[in-house]
Amino acid sequence: LVPCRVSIAAGTMVATNITSPGNPPPLNLETLRERLLTREGGVSAARGSLSKCALRYRDFVEQVLSAAENPSAVSDEKAESIEETKQSLQRELSLHALEMKKLVLVAEAAEAELARYDAAQLQIEADKEECRLEIDALKTQLAHEKRVRQHREELEALACLANRRPARRRTEKKLMQVNDEAKQVCAEEARAVKELEVREKQFHLLMQSIFDLKSSLSEDIQRREIEKEQEQNACDDEQMEEADEGQMEATEADTTL
Repeated sequence: LVPCRVSIAAGTMVATNITSPGNPPPLNLETLRERLLTREGGVSAARGSLSKCALRYRDFVEQVLSAAENPSAVSDEKAESIEETKQSLQRELSLHALEMKKLVLVAEAAEAELARYDAAQLQIEADKEECRLEIDALKTQLAHEKRVRQHREELEALACLANRRPARRRTEKKLMQVNDEAKQVCAEEARAVKELEVREKQFHLLMQSIFDLKSSLSEDIQRREIEKEQEQNACDDEQMEEADEGQMEATEADTTL
């Protein structure tokens, strides 16, 4: 009987610990014992349940105790009834053990399912982190592609602007021609400057010659005027002398008369 009581107590503890959210609150051992002794408990228990085992155990204990109180009154039918009750109790205990194994297997399956859910959650978190990193990488790549596209558009605009201009070879050729013309102009300018310097020197020389010539002409004119005045003075002197001589002759003639 002691092993049966231990099995019943252990089954009761397991039954009270394993409860679903929809079941009523668990009963403690004292309440369950009082209900079994007073034949309470509501509807009949399911086969293989702890309540069924407790009922079978109670019937078996009652029959054994009644037989122990009056051993002489125990008949073969009573013994067969006790044996049937014992076998029924053993069968219920076996069924209860099977149910416990089922519950253990269900619990293990639930734990495995929970572990699988945890692993799936970890995998989902890892996938989320990987997706976030991938999104960040794609954002960076998108920004890079936008910059590349902007640079490409700018290069295309510069290429269109460059295509409107003449070719580099032609521009270099024209630049060489302009440089040659500039060199020629510089050479002509240098030659013109030298020629201008020579002409300026010649002009200064000409002006000096003209000034000298003018000075010479002025001196000649002054000398001629002086000579002319001297000649005029000489003529005047001669005329005055002739007039004086004529007057003297006239005076002498008068005196003679």
